[in-house]
Amino acid sequence: MKIRIKAFTILLLVLMLAIPNTVYAVDFNPDAWVESAHVIVESYSITNERIIPGEPFVLTLVLTNASSRMTARDTLVEITNPGGVAPEYGKVAEFFVGDLAPGESYTLELKYNSWTSINADTLDFYVTVASADRSHTTTLRIPAGAEEPFAVLSLEIPSSGKQWESLSTSLTFKVLGEKNVKDVAYVVSVDGEEVVDSSIGIMKPGATKTSAVAFTIQEAGQHTIEVSLRYADEAGQLHYMEAGKQTITIEKGENPQGGSDDYFIRGNASEPNYAGMGALAAVIVILFFTFVIIMKKK
Repeated sequence: MKIRIKAFTILLLVLMLAIPNTVYAVDFNPDAWVESAHVIVESYSITNERIIPGEPFVLTLVLTNASSRMTARDTLVEITNPGGVAPEYGKVAEFFVGDLAPGESYTLELKYNSWTSINADTLDFYVTVASADRSHTTTLRIPAGAEEPFAVLSLEIPSSGKQWESLSTSLTFKVLGEKNVKDVAYVVSVDGEEVVDSSIGIMKPGATKTSAVAFTIQEAGQHTIEVSLRYADEAGQLHYMEAGKQTITIEKGENPQGGSDDYFIRGNASEPNYAGMGALAAVIVILFFTFVIIMKKK
């Protein structure tokens, strides 16, 4: 009986070895596998989140070696730019990054100029990343176009002041696009109410303007100052573009007319009626001369 069992076992082993594609349990070591380095564009960003025609911008790329074991040797990045933009330093967008260790990242910042002739909603950048082991191309589709006719270059709004004290805001902006913008005005509002409306008129494409206006706030406390640009479209309809806003704290100050605010208000309400006094004086003069004439006739 034992001899038969041994014979059956031997026969079974012979059959297992003879059958092709038979899977056997073996110890698997993942470190024994060899992979190639793979550098990817992990993320990217752009100034103002879109390309504004006629305005410079910075494209930031974050490259990462996605391999966990292999170093990316002699990494090279080449960017094919769309029409309407060009690198600030020339026409070639090629950069040597060098070696990237497993999991290592590299940040690349590229400065560009753009033309006012851009009329597309998106622009495609083709980024080719090549290393000693492999290469691949990634497409970056970036929004383009100006949502507003102006670009705010700088804005100054005070954050504190006093009652009756002269306050001022200053705005520098640029006209975008390829058309004139008409009926441009610089508007300052306090707590949602317009206090300054300074007309600028028609502005040409690419024109830059700096405007500054002065105003006062009479009530102490916190207020919101908002600066905006008003303009008219082709149909003559007015639009507003917010340039910025700031919360300002107004402290109590001296009334330029003297006394408290209440006294000033009452003083304005109780000023002498000079017109009435003049009329009364005229009547008195007429009565005087009438009396003189009557006395002479007697």
